[in-house]
Amino acid sequence: MAGILSALSPMEIAVATVALVGLVPVVVQYRERSKWFALGYGTLVAAALATNLEALFLGDVLNLVEHGVGLMGAGLAFFAAAYVHRQRILERNETGRAALEGDGVETDG
Repeated sequence: MAGILSALSPMEIAVATVALVGLVPVVVQYRERSKWFALGYGTLVAAALATNLEALFLGDVLNLVEHGVGLMGAGLAFFAAAYVHRQRILERNETGRAALEGDGVETDG
C-alpha cells in the first residue's frame, strides 16, 4: 500500500480532493442554464482523477484522458457556455428592443 501511495504526488492528490469536493455545489446547484459549466467542471474533475490514476496504471491512456478529454473538454465546454450565454443576452436585448419599438419608442441602432 505504501508503495502505491508513494507513486502519487501530494499536490496532485490535493487537486483531485479539492476538485471532488467542489463537485458537490456544482451538482447541487445544477440548472439547465448552467449545463455547459457543469460539463466543463466535470471534465476538469476527470482530468484531476486521471492525473492521479496514471501514476498507478494505464499511464498513456489516462494521460490522453487527462489532456484530451479533461483539459480540452473543459476548454470546449466553457467556450460553449460563453457562447450560449452571449446568445441569450443578444436575444434578450433584441426582444426588449422589439418591445420598445412596438410602443413607439426610438432606439439607437
